[in-house]
Formats: sequence, C-alpha cells, structure tokens
Amino acid sequence: MSEVCVIGAGPAGSTLAARLAQLGHRVHLIERARFPRRHLGEALTPGVMPLLKAADMDTAVTGAGFPNVRGVWVNWAGGARLREDAGAQGLLVDRGEFDLRLLERARAFGVCIHQPARVVQHVWDNAKWQLRIEANSNATFLSVDFVADAGGRRQTRQRLKTGPSTLAVYGYWRGTRLPALPRIEAGRDAWYWGVPLPDGTYNTLVFLDPEAFRSLAGPALSDRFLQLIERSELMRECEDAELIAPARAVDATPYLNGDCVTPTRIAIGDAAIAIDPISSSGVQKAIQTALSGAIVINTLLRRPESTEPALSFYVAQLTAASERHRRWAAGHYGEVAIGNDHPFWRDRATAVDAAAPSPVRTVNSRALLTTPVELSHELKFVRTPCLQGDFVSVASALQHPALGGPVVFLSGRELAPLLQGLPPGKTPLEIAQSWSTCMPFNSGMAIAGWLVEHGILVAQRTGEAAS
Repeated sequence: MSEVCVIGAGPAGSTLAARLAQLGHRVHLIERARFPRRHLGEALTPGVMPLLKAADMDTAVTGAGFPNVRGVWVNWAGGARLREDAGAQGLLVDRGEFDLRLLERARAFGVCIHQPARVVQHVWDNAKWQLRIEANSNATFLSVDFVADAGGRRQTRQRLKTGPSTLAVYGYWRGTRLPALPRIEAGRDAWYWGVPLPDGTYNTLVFLDPEAFRSLAGPALSDRFLQLIERSELMRECEDAELIAPARAVDATPYLNGDCVTPTRIAIGDAAIAIDPISSSGVQKAIQTALSGAIVINTLLRRPESTEPALSFYVAQLTAASERHRRWAAGHYGEVAIGNDHPFWRDRATAVDAAAPSPVRTVNSRALLTTPVELSHELKFVRTPCLQGDFVSVASALQHPALGGPVVFLSGRELAPLLQGLPPGKTPLEIAQSWSTCMPFNSGMAIAGWLVEHGILVAQRTGEAAS
C-alpha cells in the first residue's frame, strides 16, 4: 500500500485525500490552520456539488443547510438588472464550516489528519519523501511515496501569469440592512463583488490593479478599502453597516504552475492553477484538479509504465482549462471595455478570437435524418492520454478545428471506434441504427447529431455518392 502526504486541507486537499483513500492508498493530510476559519470563495457555482458527489463528499455539505444562490444583482455592461437563477443553483457558504465538513468527511474515509501542523522540511532521498512535521512544538517524521501540494497560491519562478496582475481587497460587514443577494458591479477602474453569508455578515471585495491600490491615499489598508467601496453601489443602502475586522488584501492574479507534476509530486487547486476571479468558479476548478489529480497519482504509483501519459494528461488538462477560462474572462471584460477605455478593462479584454474553435453549426433535424454524410477531411485520429476508470491510459481521439482539443469520449462512449472505418454515403439515421448493437438508438442519434453540429460528419461531396 502506497503512502501519500497531502499538504493543505481546503476543498482540493480534502477531496484529493478522500479519493486517494477510496482508491486504497494510505493518506496523511496536513493543515496548518485550525478549522473553522474565514476564507474567500464563499459563493459556489452550481458545478461544485456534482463534483463532490462524484467523490462521495456531497453528503458532508447537504446537511449544512447552506442557502442557494437564487439571483444576483448585476451592474455590468448595459445597466443594473436582477439575474435570476431558475435552473441549477450555487450555494452561499461559510467557508470555515464548508471546509471543516469536507475535512471530516475525508477523515471518515480513513485519512490521517494532522491539524494544526505544518511541513517544515521535505526531502526526496531517491526512494521516498522524508518529511518533518511540527505540531504544537512537537516534531513528527513521515516517510511517504508521494507528496501533493494543495496549500494554495505559490510565488515561484515556475508561476506563469495568464492575465494582468490583480489584487483583491475585502472586508466583512455587519448591519441591519445588508443586501440579501450577491452583487457584481463594474466600476471605472475596478470591479466589485458582494456576498451575503449564512451567519448574517456581508463580504465586499474590490478587484483592481495593485499599483492603482498603492497609489490611493490613506495610512491604513482599511482606509483605502473604504475609499474604493464609496465609489460603488454595493453599500449605498447600508447606513449602519460597520466593518467587523480590518480589511485585507490578497493576490488574485490568474496563473498556471509550470512545474505542476513529476513522478513523485503534484500540485492541485490554486497551487496548480488560479483562474481569473471574474468566473467565481475557483473552488469548482480546485475540486476538478483534485479528482483528476487522484487518478494521475493512482496511475503513477500503481502503473509506473504509464508515467509519461499520466504526466502529459495532467499538464494538458491544466493548460486547456487555463486557456478556456482566459478566453471566457477576456470576453466578459470586453463587454465593459466597449464603453470604458480605461487600461484596467482594456488590458483584461485582450482579443483571443483568432485562435478560438470554429462555432458549431445549426442543424436541420430533417436533414439530419436524410442527408448522406461522410467524415470531414479536417478530421484526424490521434493518440492522446485520457482518464479510463481509475487510471490514465492512451486512447484514440478525434482532432478537428471545431473542437477545443482532442476528444475521446462523448456521453461515456468512446468516439474513435465508432468512426474509424465508417463508410461514406450513409445518413446520420442509418449510422445511428448501425450503432444499435452497442448503445440505445436515442443515444446513437444524439452522438450523430453532435458530430454533425461540430462538422465531424459533413454532407457527402457531389459525385461521391455511395453505390
């Protein structure tokens, strides 16, 4: 049985530790802070709970009674409006309670928790990691096969910025007329985010250029923070609100760790990738890295012959996610930059359209049934690392300009075996019928429709009708 040490018990660290324990590894989880404690990332996107469910961690959260995000007041480009979330809803959480519940769930899976404790030394001796851990002035020594860094943001030479430098300045308020819904607002040279919390407090954040913040007058950080808040509408109707503690500032610059994985260590969560805060999906992305990271670690420890595919998979996944979020953020900032030429917005709205995937096509459902099709001449079959069960393996994938990257699976079905050797001249209906031995007809039609929409299956060229 392999031993793994996970450093950091935020959502990524606890989820990773739990998954590794489920996969049969002996896991130590080291956390320096006492829980519960305040932490940013209190508004969770709807994608968080399905990810936790995949790790059997969701029951730890559902019993907490955290309120849903039912709407957000938006004052971005085009004026103020209420955006109501009628479908899948996110959660407003007390991160101290949220993180504690995930930690205890990891403990229930057999993870050994060291808290409060910190790793003061870790050395690879060409066979094991030798760690010295201090807790309450006492030293503990661990010898483990693998180390996972889930300790949050890192200032290293391998940190590759993927967007402009950004500072988040924030403070917590109490009062009798605090907003009941989250609020997001675009200012002249900053943007603002307000989050009502389950304990009745209200967190307000300002995201701005670090140099702009340093140029503000004021002897204390809180003085400059209050100047910024006065420029926004976040607290306009909160006359009796008071800060319950001095304001704080943290780095919010998006980046990618250029040294995120080796055969004996891995970085997950913010230690691996930090996306632009405008997405509000940092916790979701952190948990995603934990789930994929667990499979990568399992592969490295149990199938060393698959080391290169496992390393390549993790690097490619993080790189693709970073680029995808960068494009989305640029588009969102661009909405404001159209009417606000301030460098803050202009720098964040860098055009990226030239390298974007081709748009999907509008498909006539009747034509989908009756038009003879063939494989696009732009389609290539490539070998690529992918997740298969509890391991990383190499499989054949589709590569096409309309796809963001190589695609192996769709709706749980491996695509390449369905298309390799597919004769031209069949209609999508006939193709779906030919797949009926391996999947239900409706599933086959859904896959055929997706292939047509993305230009993988195209109308057969004139003069090449099947005989």
